[in-house]
Amino acid sequence: MPRLRPLPQALQGRLFTRAQAVALGVADARPKAPDVVRLARATYQHVPAAQPGTVRRGDALPVMSLSLGADANIGAPDWDLLRVLCRRSTAVWVSHVTAAWLYGLQLPHRLSQPLIDLTALHHCFGTDSRVRLHRVKSMPALHGIRGIPVSTPGQLFVDTARYLSLRELVCLGDQLVREPYPQWEHRTEPHITLPALHADVTAQRGRRGIGRARMALERVRVGSDSPPENLMRLALIDAGLPEPHLHILLNPADRFSPTGDAGYPGSKLVIQYDGEGHFNAEQQARDQRRNAAFESAGWRVVLANRVDLNQKFQPMIRRIKEHLSRST
Repeated sequence: MPRLRPLPQALQGRLFTRAQAVALGVADARPKAPDVVRLARATYQHVPAAQPGTVRRGDALPVMSLSLGADANIGAPDWDLLRVLCRRSTAVWVSHVTAAWLYGLQLPHRLSQPLIDLTALHHCFGTDSRVRLHRVKSMPALHGIRGIPVSTPGQLFVDTARYLSLRELVCLGDQLVREPYPQWEHRTEPHITLPALHADVTAQRGRRGIGRARMALERVRVGSDSPPENLMRLALIDAGLPEPHLHILLNPADRFSPTGDAGYPGSKLVIQYDGEGHFNAEQQARDQRRNAAFESAGWRVVLANRVDLNQKFQPMIRRIKEHLSRST
């Protein structure tokens, strides 16, 4: 068997495009060798034989794990792969489900899939079995995430409408407009403000899913910190209860005031959704102090967790209805 000619140093152990290889003088047949894996159309990865645990020829692209539910964790994206895919043309960008992944948003488990969503102008970019390609006729404004061109939040909201139920789409919108926690998320602004999201969605016409996007937008609110809290708010409204206030401050004049996830200040009822992150000893101690502060001020505290989520919050809703009926 003839000995393989080494790839140029710039390509060894890296992802690269056919154009890059050609520019470095690599023969057309070289990417077909066993030490090179074809990831997508004209996109390859060199896998040195001595490198264990790497992608092998025939392997699928890395699965993008997304979830909607209590305390979902999103896996790390393969940034290098996405950069290489978008490098093949200036008229290609990451969109739809994959864009949601890059924004760090949580989506239903059923949308975890090995395909990569890209959008391209209609005249460029060939099809590929490992890429779910969407075509458009004009180039929109784009957002950049770590050097990767990505659909803007307003485009993303409409992009994903075809894959999500109305309630799921509301949860996505709530994630886009919520205020971040800079100490944990390394950003100080929401992905998009609620007025800007309204303007972006209103400006998009004739797109698939635009009707559902506009319906969902009417229920998007600022103040929920997680999809379970979003679903809790929607369950309260759908049960005929008044729309709850979100992110309630016990003492608005105190910036260190204890807060509630949702509730009804007029009836002094606060609802706290305790996700998985609330079950360590230190967080439980903080939660107990928070709840005690509300109770000392005459509030009733209703706790909710994953069990309530699985029950679609029905037992919790009955307790809240009883309390509100007594307080009127």
